[in-house]
Amino acid sequence: DYMTLRDAGSDKKMKLSNNGVVISEKLAKLGHYKKGDTLTIKDDTNAKHKVKIDGIAQMYAGHYMVMNKQYYEKAFDKDIDYNAKILNLKDRSASNINKVSSELNEQDASQTAVQSNQAKTAINTILDGLDNIVLIIVVASSALSFVVLFTLTNINVSERTRELATLRVLGFYKKETVMYIYRETILLTIIGILTGFIGGTYLHHFIMDTLPPNNAMADLTLYWTNFTFSTLLTLVFAFIVMLIMARKISRIDMLNALNSAD
Repeated sequence: DYMTLRDAGSDKKMKLSNNGVVISEKLAKLGHYKKGDTLTIKDDTNAKHKVKIDGIAQMYAGHYMVMNKQYYEKAFDKDIDYNAKILNLKDRSASNINKVSSELNEQDASQTAVQSNQAKTAINTILDGLDNIVLIIVVASSALSFVVLFTLTNINVSERTRELATLRVLGFYKKETVMYIYRETILLTIIGILTGFIGGTYLHHFIMDTLPPNNAMADLTLYWTNFTFSTLLTLVFAFIVMLIMARKISRIDMLNALNSAD
């Protein structure tokens, strides 16, 4: 009732069984554990106990091992003794959580109160840092995209000035002459976008896997908006370059271009 467990692979809701424990996905990655493996744990007296991993659950903050009463008594060979309570507050504001925590810590039977929003705050701090890194990468890649498109197109036009002048002399319209160059540019842009989808997906997974600390995990899901915005950004840059180069092509001195030596 207080914790939702979803399978790390299928995203389906999980139920605790009498055959093993459920551990967090990041813990499974760090320890290279998989379903069916045996895990050795220690209790507060340093006594070792072996438990079987029956499932791996999505969990983005902290490391937890969850089991039901029956499997606990089987693994630890003793009756269960509940020594903690989970409280779900209706008012989840920071001030109320701190107030309730203080009241609980004042109780003689209380050892400590753990606030779940502390993990949430830590995750938000990490994500804020990731946002800055992502912004830097987006700005840098955008600038690189514009420079590459402009440079390649500019070199293409400069190297083929005589060819373009010949087309104009033969009666080609300005639009036809421009498209003679930009068919290649458009094709290269589309190929670059599709290649970027593949490389960007791997780069995204690498960053989101590497940067979070060991007790946190980021969602690696990419949405259609990620691909749409990056595509539109590249197309806008290509369009700006086209406008600049179209003016340069229309200003070609046909007489001088045809008289120039190869």
